[in-house]
Amino acid sequence: MVISAIFCCLSVGLVLIFFILAGSQYKLFIEENKADFQFLFLAPASLCLIDRFKLMERLSSKIANVQQRVAILYSAGKKVPQYTKMFIAQIVSVIMLCLAGGSIFAVLNGGDKRFVVFAIVLAILIPIVSIKKLEEKMDKRKQDIIMELPEFASKIALLVNAGETVQQAIVRCTMMKADVKHPLYTELTDAVTKIKNGDSFNGVMEDFSKRCGVQEVSVFTTTVLLNYKRGGNQLALSLRELSRDLWEKRKAISRKRGEEASSKLIFPMVLIFIAVLIIVAYPALRIF
Repeated sequence: MVISAIFCCLSVGLVLIFFILAGSQYKLFIEENKADFQFLFLAPASLCLIDRFKLMERLSSKIANVQQRVAILYSAGKKVPQYTKMFIAQIVSVIMLCLAGGSIFAVLNGGDKRFVVFAIVLAILIPIVSIKKLEEKMDKRKQDIIMELPEFASKIALLVNAGETVQQAIVRCTMMKADVKHPLYTELTDAVTKIKNGDSFNGVMEDFSKRCGVQEVSVFTTTVLLNYKRGGNQLALSLRELSRDLWEKRKAISRKRGEEASSKLIFPMVLIFIAVLIIVAYPALRIF
């Protein structure tokens, strides 16, 4: 009981102390960089803890991969350090919430140390799970882009073959899907805005490829940049050949997603089978 009470005071007290130290200095920072990060109510305390212990500097080598994923996933641009800091703050917030919650439950249950142990285990696993979830989001984003890219490339080829320039074709195809919330069209909309503002087409396409962070997009932009000056049949032919390869990759992703969906249904089906078996067998067992 005493150990649980001490752990409770330390964990809850730590959160309160950093809340007091943070004050309102992080309010604007959180508002500008909140994106889809969670547990924002604990963000001031977490950000204060990060700054006080200089975690970003101390862990710079270990969070380099995280920073790269955040940059691609959130299209952060110049905000990469801020978004990375918010991601680390989210992890710290969940850790503090687990430790404080586990210790409170331990005290309420008469000093049961199992709650404390469970909270510590969660606090250790949370960073691993959070980074794993970030990787899963990256994989899904990559698959979504590859799934949509062959259709986009086919439209560009048709418009170029009909006599439009590649810039006009990209702008037209993007504007048709401007309202669609899709990672590919989000990046394309940004690229089209830069093209309309008079930026270099080569520079815009290269920047678009970097922001997507997908090899297939890099191949697409390279094909466009190598052939767009020639235009006409040469570019349309190259895009059609690329589109055929992309359609095959789209089919492979569709098969993979179908297999994953089927595997996720196995466990519920097993539970249903066991439930039906119990319902059918119970009357017979009662007879014996």
